[in-house]
Order: sequence, then C-alpha cells, then structure tokens
Amino acid sequence: MLALTALCACTGGPGSGADTGEPTADDTAEPGSTEVFADAGPDREVLVGEELVLDGGESQGESFLWDMGDGTRLEGLQVAHAWSDPGRYAVVLQATGADGTWKSDTALVSVALAPTEPAPSWSSTLALDEGLLWAVLPESPTLTRVDLDADEMSVLEACAGPRTLSASGGRVAVACEEADQLALVEDGLLALVDLPVASRPFGVAGRDGRWFVSLQATGEVAEVLDGELLALHPVGPDPRGLALTHDDRVLVTHFRSTAEARLSVLDPATGAVEAVILDPDTGGDSDTTTGGLPNLLEQVVPSPAGHAWYLPGLHANVLRGEHRSGEALTFETSLRAVLLTVDAEALSESPAGRKQFDERGRASALVPSPRGELLYVLHPGTGTVSVLDAVTGDLAGSLLDVGTFPTGLALSEDGATLYVSAWLDREILAFPVDDLSVEPEVLGRWPLVQAEPLADAVLLGKRVFHDASDTRLSRSGYVSCAHCHPDGRDDGLTWDFTDRGEGLRNTTSLEGRAGTAMGPLHWSANFDEVQDFEHDMRGPFGGTGFLDEADWAECGEPLGVEKAGRSEELDALAAYLESLSATPPSPHAGSPEGEALFASAGCADCHPAPLYTDSSLETLARHDVGTLTEASGQRLGEALDGLDTPTLLGAWATGPWLHDGSAPTLEAAIGAHSSAAALSEEELALLADHVRSL
Repeated sequence: MLALTALCACTGGPGSGADTGEPTADDTAEPGSTEVFADAGPDREVLVGEELVLDGGESQGESFLWDMGDGTRLEGLQVAHAWSDPGRYAVVLQATGADGTWKSDTALVSVALAPTEPAPSWSSTLALDEGLLWAVLPESPTLTRVDLDADEMSVLEACAGPRTLSASGGRVAVACEEADQLALVEDGLLALVDLPVASRPFGVAGRDGRWFVSLQATGEVAEVLDGELLALHPVGPDPRGLALTHDDRVLVTHFRSTAEARLSVLDPATGAVEAVILDPDTGGDSDTTTGGLPNLLEQVVPSPAGHAWYLPGLHANVLRGEHRSGEALTFETSLRAVLLTVDAEALSESPAGRKQFDERGRASALVPSPRGELLYVLHPGTGTVSVLDAVTGDLAGSLLDVGTFPTGLALSEDGATLYVSAWLDREILAFPVDDLSVEPEVLGRWPLVQAEPLADAVLLGKRVFHDASDTRLSRSGYVSCAHCHPDGRDDGLTWDFTDRGEGLRNTTSLEGRAGTAMGPLHWSANFDEVQDFEHDMRGPFGGTGFLDEADWAECGEPLGVEKAGRSEELDALAAYLESLSATPPSPHAGSPEGEALFASAGCADCHPAPLYTDSSLETLARHDVGTLTEASGQRLGEALDGLDTPTLLGAWATGPWLHDGSAPTLEAAIGAHSSAAALSEEELALLADHVRSL
C-alpha cells in the first residue's frame, strides 16, 4: 500500500516561528469571535536575499503582527521581507482585535539559493528531459522512452548491459557495461562509441555533446566529445556514479570502499584529481544510528545551487563485531541507509553531518526539488522514498511502496510529480508530491520492457535477493542479500561474524559461481545448497524464514537433509544465483611466463583450470594455506580446519583478498601462502599478473 506520510507540515529555518511561542494557525483566544480574522496567504517561494511582499488580504483586526520565522517581526497588514539563509520558514500572521482577541494563520515560505547556470547533470537509471522520460534496464539491450505529453511509450535498441543514462538538451547518453560502449541518441538516431575493451562503463554525465563515462574495471573516466573518444582520465579504483557540475568539474563516486571511502573531483581540463575522504563514523551505535564506513556509493547529485553534493549510500558497520569491538553484529546494527553531504567549496564532509535512516538498509539514488529545498532519497531494499528538508535534514514525508528494488528517480520541472523506475517490477511509476500531507495515488505507470528477458524463476529469485521489505527474509528492512552482494558481486568489505561461529570474513562475489557449481558456499564451506541461506534469514537477518515449521524441523541443519523443493522462494533464489554463471572479463594482460610459473609453482594444484578451484560438492576439500589466525573463527561450531578454495576467475576485481581481507594486493595474497615462501618479488609479480588476467 502506498502512503505519503507528512511528518512535518512545515519546517522552518533558524529561529522559525515554531520556536518563538507565537500562536499557530489554529490558535484563538475566543473561538466564537467573528470580528478578527487572519489570512497569511498561500505558501510561497523566494530566493535568498530577494524581497517578498506579504499581504494579509482579507484579514480583519485592529493590528497585525508577522513573525517571519527567522526572528524578525513586522507590523502591518502588508509587509516586505528578505531572508538571508535558505530554509522552509513558517510565517505566522497574528491579527488582534480592539478587545484584545486574536487569531493567526500560517504560510510556508521556501527560501532557496539561486540555481546555477548551466544546471548540473548526473548519472541515473531514469532521466527527464524536454517532456521525455528515458529509462534503462540492465538485462535488456534497449532504451525506454515515454512521451509525457502524448502519454506514449516506445522502446529503442541501444546496446548490451545499459546501466545508467544522462539526458540534456534533447540528447541522451547511455553507458553500456557489457558492450563496453557509450550509446548516443539524438533526433531518434543512435550512435555507438567504442570504449576500452573490458572497461565496464557504468556512470555517464554531460551536456552539449560532451560526455563523461566512468570505467569501473580500469579506474578511469572516459571523455567523449561529439561522438569521439577524446581522453581517458585516471581517477582510482571502482568509479561508478558521475556528475558534471555547473563549473565543469566531474564528480566521481568510488562504489566500494575497499581501502577508504572517497569522492573524486576531476578537472578534465588539466586531468587533476582531488579526493574528498569520507571518514568512518566511530561514534558508536544507538537506537537510530550506527557507526561504520560509507559504502556502495552509486550516485552523486549536486544541489541546484551548486553549494552541496549529495551522496546516498549505506553505513557498513565493519567497526563492530565480537572480535573487533566485543559487540555482536545484529540486523539493526550491521547496515543503515545514510545520506552524505559534501561542501562543494571546502571539499569536505563530516560524519556529524550525515543523515541516517531508521529501518532502511541502503540509500541508492536522490533527486532534489527544482529549487533544492527538498531532497527525495530512494531506498531500494524497502521500495520507499524519504523526503528531507535539505537545510535541516528533517524528514518532511515518505512514500511507501514505490516498487520492488527501484533504482532511479526523476522530478517534473514544477516539482509536483515524482517518477520512479521500479526495476524488478519492470515499470515506471508517477506519484504526485505537490502536497506532502495527503496520501497520493499512482498518476501513471509505463512498462520498462515489452518482453521479460528473464525466466520466471530467475526473476522471482532476483526479487527475493534484493527485497529487504519481506519479513520472511529480513526484519525491519535493514538487510537484503543485495546489500552485501550488489549486482551479485561483493561489497569489498570484511565483516566480523564471530558471533555466528565464523570469524573475520571477506565478502565473496557470487558471479561465476553459478550457485554451487564451484562447490559449497562460504569460506568455511558450511552450506552445500543455496537454500541453506534460510539459516541466515532466520538468524542474523532477523527474518521468519521461507520454510514452514514442519520442514524446518526436518531439515534445519546445514549440510543435512536437503531444503531444495520445499519453498518456491528459496528455489527461485537458487535459480537466480545459478544464473550468475559468468565473471566479468579482465582488462589486464598476463604473460606466458606468469602462466608457466602458475603451473610450476603448484598454484594449479588447488586452482586448476577451467574453474580455477578444486572445490566441489563431491570433494568438500578445505585447505590451510597458512593464513588462518585467531580471528579466523570456527566452522559449524567446531575448529576451522581449512578454507574452501576460492575461484581465481574475476579475482582481479574482488579486493581485498584472503578470507580475512588482510591482503590489500594480489601480490600480498599470494605471498601470504606458506607455499610461496621461496618465491622472489619478481615471481610474485608474475603470478599476480597472471591471476589478474583471469
């Protein structure tokens, strides 16, 4: 059910009328009085420093007092005032009669900074430009277009694996991850720009025929001008979300915070890159906040005035755990949605200024209102939108049930209609948001694709994997499989699972494993079927589980009686993970010398081609290669005798390495093996180059 909850009808800026003790719109000294009447007029919008004339209109009384919400009081039926700070001010008019009776009325004045010219651009899965909605679906090589004036939808051929797009001035650019291309659409014509092989484009932003594209695999930003690849700018690992500011700076998010959380600021004219470090929050946990490291930073959005840059993400509480802090992780202290705000002038961000969201595990996308006074923040796991006052950070409202794992937002030019791309429901939805005090109905809906690209079981399993709102999987909306395995990959972090009977565990990618095709799951090989994740759902996720109690009583042990065939949802989850049968191609080149050394040094004994692992459901082989420590924990309540052999396919993209994340480089990971003691630094480099090429 959809609900838009108005938690604060009007949020004033500093010194607002709500704090002055003045009467509100419903206050009256004598309810029966008919001689006194106050009319503050409609809600208004004005820029900072711009004078606004306020007219009491039909108000009646002997005297009139205006409280401007910023500490200023003015007398008279008609007054003029200019506000010096942005905010949403509750302006109260009090009309007083000759006998001392009074009445009051309130109007909301939104005061904003002047928007920049040109307007900023940023990457998203949904964009609105000149009356046209554009959307992409990563499973389909198409581009969806909705003509809002004609209420007509069409689907255009684009390229394989479209991830995000950007639209400006009638031009559209689409970053295509699988095709290593940028698709450009203008006047209905499609042009394809080839990008470096295996570079995995993701984000795109630009204007006037100049586009910037993030290349996840190579750590670069490609600059494309008039359909030609102009330059490649190095920015560092795992670039994803992009934005182009009014002053032509390129903002780049680094999706996974493997070493540190940061935002890069690229000057394309010089190639210079400045880093904004996003520090861990070490303040500890409370009922409504958690400490942790900002992670999964998929989008960056400049404010309309250009003074702030917004980064939705999550707090990954890797600071907590029985080994690290003496406190066990729980479903409500592991992950929490967070919004970070970077000061665009100072290039700084502070944990103290972050907005954390209760009962939301992740924020992934954002769109500001046209003047920037409100921020619409998308929570994909719960399928909800939080509406924030941009100045105070207070919650101004919420949209509930906007689809299954929505990925993109767009707002109409007048700020009255919010569009949502509901990815796993395969549709675009429109909601009225001009009045936050009423529950909206869906204004319109359009399909994202004409034919579903996935099998029914795989699509259902993908929904289960991503949906944190299903109480069978997760309690209170914090945890979904996708919050730690985005896109079925890994979050780049090492978690303390000591309370689960495990230990420090580096998140593994599920790509290429095809479910259990590469053997049992987890570093300790404690699950032999995907359906065993019922244990995590009923345990640390806080869910009720998908199995009925009779089945749970019969097969409630991992590695025991099979759970397959007992739950449609668990079987669908297995089908989805089985569909993840390929790893992304490597952009790195190895050498014949490295390949030969890989065989002669004995690496292929445990990592034989073609899967590069000796693990299978038949052998259940585990090895102690010399990396176990006191922090490595246990396996199924007993001593950990070794680790399941991870595949090396795609290992170039899954740092840090080893089960405890202790190796920051592949060279360090190989060198940590006891069998590598006799290898020289040159040989370690050759082996690492070979592994990097797989």
